[in-house]
Amino acid sequence: MNDKTARPGYTVPTPRTDRTRIRRHADRAVPERIEEFLSAGLIAHVSCVEDGEPRVIPLLYHYEAGHIYVHGSPGNATLSLLRDGRPVSVAVTQLVALVASKSASGHTANYQSVIAFGHGRQITDVAEKRRILDAMTARYFPGRQTPADYAPATDDDLVRMELTDIEIDEASAKMREGDPSGPHDSDPDFPGSAFAKPV
Repeated sequence: MNDKTARPGYTVPTPRTDRTRIRRHADRAVPERIEEFLSAGLIAHVSCVEDGEPRVIPLLYHYEAGHIYVHGSPGNATLSLLRDGRPVSVAVTQLVALVASKSASGHTANYQSVIAFGHGRQITDVAEKRRILDAMTARYFPGRQTPADYAPATDDDLVRMELTDIEIDEASAKMREGDPSGPHDSDPDFPGSAFAKPV
């Protein structure tokens, strides 16, 4: 559950400009599920531009009230770039099933995805780092607690950790669900097989 009360004036991320408009299969757009997908996702691909070159890195993350938090070592080149507040984009995708079709072009996947745009800021406050790291650990490892299951991070650990807050300016969500939908997939007399295989 996101702690929305912690941010006065908080609004749910939504599509706002043409860059978050779903063009292909617009019927699969589900903007009302942006927060749900961000809260359930496991890997965020974070990207930005440096000296005209694209940079991207997959990271574990924590989502909370319009903010995506990512962390790593101070030597992480991509995270260090985000300290200056430059534009950043984030992709979070959950693969739900592989969908086989009786036609080559009908093979696809069921998925849930979010594309978000925002800007980053470096978090240096140790107490804020501790709160976010604890929330992130609880999200990936429900039920694990300190000190019974693991030793808590020391202040020194937290000082050395690079933690970036990516505030979302706008986002879009898209999904596919259901059975194969190729031109021959529902024809029992057409050769081949069609199915959805959960992953």
